Amino acid sequence: MKLIIAKNAGFCPGVNNAINKVIELSEKTGKKIYTLGPLIHNKDVIKNLTERGIKAIEDISEIKDKENSILVIRAHGIPPETEKKLKEAGLNIVDATCPLVKNVHNVITKYIEKGYHTIILGDPDHAEVIGLRGYAGDKCYVINSKEEAEKLPLLEKANLVSQTTQEEDLFFEVIKTIQPKVKELVISNTICTPTKLRQRETVEFSKISDLVVVIGGKHSANTQRLYQICKKLSKETILVENESEITGETIKDKETIFVTAGASTPVWLIERVEKKIKDISQNETVLSKFLNFFVVSGIFTGFASFGLISLIYKSFKSEIDIPLAFALSLAIMGVHIINRSFEKENLEKDIKKIIFLKYGQIIKYISFLSILLSIAISFNMGITYPILISLFAVPGLLYVKLKSSLKIPMGKDIFVSLGWVYIISFIPAIASDKLNTKIFYLSLVFVLISSVIRNIMISLLQKHNDIIISQQSIIYYLNEKKIYLILNLLLSTLLLVSLNYHKIKPSAVLLPIYYLILSSLIKRKNIPDIILSEFLIELPFIMLIFF
Repeated sequence: MKLIIAKNAGFCPGVNNAINKVIELSEKTGKKIYTLGPLIHNKDVIKNLTERGIKAIEDISEIKDKENSILVIRAHGIPPETEKKLKEAGLNIVDATCPLVKNVHNVITKYIEKGYHTIILGDPDHAEVIGLRGYAGDKCYVINSKEEAEKLPLLEKANLVSQTTQEEDLFFEVIKTIQPKVKELVISNTICTPTKLRQRETVEFSKISDLVVVIGGKHSANTQRLYQICKKLSKETILVENESEITGETIKDKETIFVTAGASTPVWLIERVEKKIKDISQNETVLSKFLNFFVVSGIFTGFASFGLISLIYKSFKSEIDIPLAFALSLAIMGVHIINRSFEKENLEKDIKKIIFLKYGQIIKYISFLSILLSIAISFNMGITYPILISLFAVPGLLYVKLKSSLKIPMGKDIFVSLGWVYIISFIPAIASDKLNTKIFYLSLVFVLISSVIRNIMISLLQKHNDIIISQQSIIYYLNEKKIYLILNLLLSTLLLVSLNYHKIKPSAVLLPIYYLILSSLIKRKNIPDIILSEFLIELPFIMLIFF
């Protein structure tokens, strides 16, 4: 069976912006956050937002405490008269209207002021179209088909706009239909680029597929439109809201399956559907299951840290102390596993959570056993090292319980990076008697930058998979362009530091080069599998052991 996953599926920028905005308001202000109508038409995401205390309402009378509440206008936008009423009601309003929808508002306003009629191609009952209509006023016609376009009266001059998620082919058909009816026609193709790309990809792969699986809310207009496009072109098309609707009968005897999704469907939900199809078709091998468990649990991170520790010992021109290096990597692995377990249980709903739900107890036992074993091994080297390791492990375990209440900006990235510096560089420096030497400070910088790069790249993967990013991460505060700028600056600095390691460990120079290539692939979304990507991010640390 051939399984094709759409490259242009997942949250559109407007949805992403709206979700990030409500999460930011919830975490920063501490106020009750309301949205006027569901933020997006996806039950899984709405459930996730509700669990965070973000509530969708249909009427402002549901807001009882105006002083301690914020009302968010969703990505679809609202009519200007509605916005006026909200302000008159004394509500604290935050506008999360998609910039592309705002652009349509501006286009309509521009031509209304010049005396043009407005023709809107879209679903008349859709929230976005209701908003567009509000800007168009009385001189407005809403059509939803070629047949409705044929019924339009003759007009002196008109501006044709479209709902941003409308079908592109229908838009071009409507142009041909209304051109003879309008003496002076302005064509404003306001279908957004993500929609165009999604539809074009859908047309291409639907034609060659035995089954098309469209994922999205059954009340989502853009998902329904995508479903209708697929239905016309493919042998068979189904619309599902999540992986629970996929059965063995669904994919039976299908040679090629194409999976796509609406603009309000997160990538992690697409991954869950992908995994369900692979599980049913038995395409997932024992090796891939082991790799998934090994990487997701955090065990692989322990091995990765051992590679960095071996490099640091080499830079100190000391023979690597295998038992101590092993104890230090076990400590990192134990703390990392328990923190990751807490995150998956409470924050994310991506494919990795399934592994934690299935093997949760085993993973926790491995975590605590790793820390205890780390301390036990270090006892053979005297009392100093168990104390030093405990100074890392105890705060690391406490952070699991305290981080939600601490609310320290970029807290996770800061604590992880400092923890890695302490364990991987500081303790080996004590063991090698290299404190306050030039190579010690160089090693601190090398480990710190490597850790920050690792954290940023993993966060970028999460963002690309539409996983809600916490304010504990640096990526929460910056847009993607700035993040990649910072990443490139860090990689350049790491390269300069690595050149100092060249005579000691030539492979250290390969680390920034490897990360530069990998970050470029992530930026282009050429590594869609989040688990494989995390494996590739930590792989070079292990390679330092052998090269």
